[in-house]
Amino acid sequence: MKLALGKSQFLTPRIILLGLSIVSLAICAWAGAAHYRKAAWGDPWHPIGWLLGMLFLLAAFLPGREGLTTGLKFLLKPKTAFFVFWILFFIVSHLWNFRTAPWNGNALFDESGWDLWYLKSYVIGHPYQPAWFHIVISRETLFHYYVWGFLKLFGFNILAYQAALFCLWLTTYVFTLLLVDLFYESYVVTSVTAVTLNFLPFAFIYTFAGYRYPMATTLAVVSLYFLHLGFRTSSRFCLSLAGLAAGLCLASSISGKQYLLALVIAAPLYGAFYWRTLKERVTWVSLALVIYGFMAAAAPILLYIVFNRQAYTLYESAFLRDFWHGMQSAPFPNGIRPFTKQLYDCFFTMPGPRFFIPDALPIPLPYYWLLAPGFVLALWQKRFEIPLLAITPVVGAFIARAIENRLLLPIPFWVILMSFTFAGILKLRPWPSIQIVLGAVAVSILLDGLVPSVRYIYSKTNNPFGIRYYAQEEVAVSRFLKHVVAGEKHPGPPRLERDEFNRIKGMPDPAYDCFICEGDAYSIIHLFLHDYDDGKIMSFCADYPFDIIMSEQDVWNANKRAIASYAQSNKDLKLIWERHPKTERIINIFQSLRDLGTEDSISYSFRGRVRTFYALNIANKNIREFQERVSEFPATPVQVTSGPVPKRVADMFKGGKGVGKGKFDSPTGIAVDGSGNILVADTGNGRIEKFSPNGTFVTSIGQFEAPNGLSIDHAGNIYVAEIGSKHRIQKLGPDGTFIAKWAPGLYGPRKIAIGPDDSIYVVDSGGNRIVKFSPDGQVLASWGSEGAGDGQFKGLSSVAVDPTTRKVYVADTLNRRIQVFDSNGKFLTKWSVPEWGQPMGFEDLAVDWQAGRLYASSAHLNGVLIFDLNGTRLGSLMPKPPDNLEGPSGLALANRKLYVLNMAGNRVSEIDL
Repeated sequence: MKLALGKSQFLTPRIILLGLSIVSLAICAWAGAAHYRKAAWGDPWHPIGWLLGMLFLLAAFLPGREGLTTGLKFLLKPKTAFFVFWILFFIVSHLWNFRTAPWNGNALFDESGWDLWYLKSYVIGHPYQPAWFHIVISRETLFHYYVWGFLKLFGFNILAYQAALFCLWLTTYVFTLLLVDLFYESYVVTSVTAVTLNFLPFAFIYTFAGYRYPMATTLAVVSLYFLHLGFRTSSRFCLSLAGLAAGLCLASSISGKQYLLALVIAAPLYGAFYWRTLKERVTWVSLALVIYGFMAAAAPILLYIVFNRQAYTLYESAFLRDFWHGMQSAPFPNGIRPFTKQLYDCFFTMPGPRFFIPDALPIPLPYYWLLAPGFVLALWQKRFEIPLLAITPVVGAFIARAIENRLLLPIPFWVILMSFTFAGILKLRPWPSIQIVLGAVAVSILLDGLVPSVRYIYSKTNNPFGIRYYAQEEVAVSRFLKHVVAGEKHPGPPRLERDEFNRIKGMPDPAYDCFICEGDAYSIIHLFLHDYDDGKIMSFCADYPFDIIMSEQDVWNANKRAIASYAQSNKDLKLIWERHPKTERIINIFQSLRDLGTEDSISYSFRGRVRTFYALNIANKNIREFQERVSEFPATPVQVTSGPVPKRVADMFKGGKGVGKGKFDSPTGIAVDGSGNILVADTGNGRIEKFSPNGTFVTSIGQFEAPNGLSIDHAGNIYVAEIGSKHRIQKLGPDGTFIAKWAPGLYGPRKIAIGPDDSIYVVDSGGNRIVKFSPDGQVLASWGSEGAGDGQFKGLSSVAVDPTTRKVYVADTLNRRIQVFDSNGKFLTKWSVPEWGQPMGFEDLAVDWQAGRLYASSAHLNGVLIFDLNGTRLGSLMPKPPDNLEGPSGLALANRKLYVLNMAGNRVSEIDL
């Protein structure tokens, strides 16, 4: 009787707490739905319900006094000292040569810069949301809230961010050792695992560089540990923790789905081999508890998926679609060879396509001799989830064209598989001679991989510039220019500051607005200038570092656009250019306006390199005149001497630089419709302009973001490629009315060509590929990758289709060639074009199937190249004097005329054929 009463008293609080957990999650779901429907009351209750749901669940199964006492006694055992030793070993080894290592607090990975910028832009100051759509991807926010805690405690600076990353990897390390110890209870096997994982170059170098992906790795290992411990000890508290960690793993990043997939595959395998346990009630109660814990932790991200399914799946679906089309390409396996090559190169080629370890392999080659038998032993011992977790992320990376940052999740499981091999050797005690031989071989193999790994890590820690993607220079220039933007005319050398990501405290608002054009910092300078309106400041260089992806013409165009769109306030205006060959002529032209203000030169030195900047300060009263005089500058950054107007105006559209009717700003695309009307993609002005066959302006169409490619199908529908931040194709009716828009993983769509069946071929310059669409936007085929082999591209800029043979011609610019394919992307042949090879040439192609000719242009040439359709060079073509080509950027054929778009001259030339 007393026993029953005690049990009832014990169960009552647990039932109440479980009930409170369920109610809290109901509140989370209800408030989350309200949040996504823009009801303000849901904003605070969405996260409150979520957190309370998890806390009440843990409280329901929190160990009692006896359980806590047992846990404390366990901590007093010698094994605790063993784990403390390896924790200290990890900490000391990772702080080894810290001041001279690339991760010395003066560097950031570019993706880390975006994650921190995202934290400041989407997380801080906004209602809780588990993910926000950013450009082409839904970025999960769990990592950002975690990092935010460190930044609040230790300052908004790089060291605090690195400390957050360090704690993630330390947690991964500790729970990997706990998992191995749980499996084997062997000091030897756990120690081998500790040394191997600690000095794996892949894991060691990513400790301070990762972004949200390492959090999924940590949560996966934590979840798996508590899953095994919970089932082994029948601890409902541990099972609850396992489910919660699995749910948080899903909410942390894309990698979390791979962990769950591995568990879902492993579960029926366990059920098949341990089917007798399925008859026991405790098994189903335990599974239900894990699943409920998962649902409790994953509730917000699941709600986000329900209300934003397309945004959540957009990024990954593009990879899956490309891979599926590769699988379907005939003959198999030609379509997936780029995927297999990328995976092979990632794992086995040196130097290989890896951000941080191009000169080291993710898994040192000797380790495969330990990993392979460990894989077999893990399956033999029915530890199905370990091989699955070692392989599933590799398959995911294979589909997404493997880069090593997509392979962080399997790192601990690769090492755990190696531990199976050593544990297997230790079990050979009945056969000591075999054990000694195999043990000696295993130790030799381990040392063969370990010693070079330690040497490699040591060499990297002695050179702060030894890893390119630890961007030391970009951080230095960002720190320096932030002080200039804040109001310091001549700041001191760049240095680490406590709140360097935030507005400088104690400084008055600067007396000027600032525009900056610098060479190499991208996300990092946006992060440092975030609180000063980074978008406006960096618009002076189109938000990009000019030294990496911009030509002199691009810089010139961006400078003029920013000045033209500047809304004058009560402040002066400071314009800053970094001294560089791409900016010298631009600076010289702007110096002609120094009568409207003052000049200055600012500089700093970092690690022996001096960087100098030219500053032009325009007084507030002169800004309007300054803008007007800049608007009169030529289309190209070259002083143009005056001369007679060409007489042959009937052969070219006058155009001219400007925003008025018939004016252009760096146009890049041209097409002719069935009535002979000429359409021009007026890139700088964000519009399509339409002219009659004789060159008379007709109308402007739409408002686009940097329209680039332009093409018209047989029904007169217009296709426009936008290359600004949208990265999409728009389909318009013949009268310019909107029909549809597509953005299936495109990055930098440029030229467009129409096939005889109205299929649409798009140059995806960022992906170095051609994407073929149906008229309704379905992807039919995709081919290409970066490289110089057949079917690979580097700097591709244009595509054209022969309607009679359906052959597809691609301008492979930086490889100085034209490649020819069939309509499904099968490589046929290639032609050399030695005149090409310079970046930002806006090369274009046009096929004249009636005459059997192909025309090829480049902004760096003053003529159009002519080939026959077999690749034989026939000569070149130029307009009749006095007309001449000025930066030709587009070609179009109609009625035995070749229309050449002049980007630099902002006009169209007409050549009779």
